[in-house]
Amino acid sequence: MATRKTGSRTSKRPASKLKMSRREGGMTVREAGRLGGLVGGRKGGLAVKAERGVEFYQEIGRLGGQRVRDLIAAGRKATQRAGRRGSARAGK
Repeated sequence: MATRKTGSRTSKRPASKLKMSRREGGMTVREAGRLGGLVGGRKGGLAVKAERGVEFYQEIGRLGGQRVRDLIAAGRKATQRAGRRGSARAGK
């Protein structure tokens, strides 16, 4: 169970050793994120929108909607088949 830290540090090591131990393992997550933003440029939806256009998102939406419709139809068909099999067994 993780506890939230308050404003004061709970470690008994001096601050200089804390900084040094962090550097031994490479970079922190915050430093890696900052570096990724500087090296890689813009990331996320705005970059994709600028690169591929709005039509790309519209096509993804159509394909996703079609997939959902197919899955719903397959589920209904499987339910109907299972219902017919169950009623045939009950009559025997």
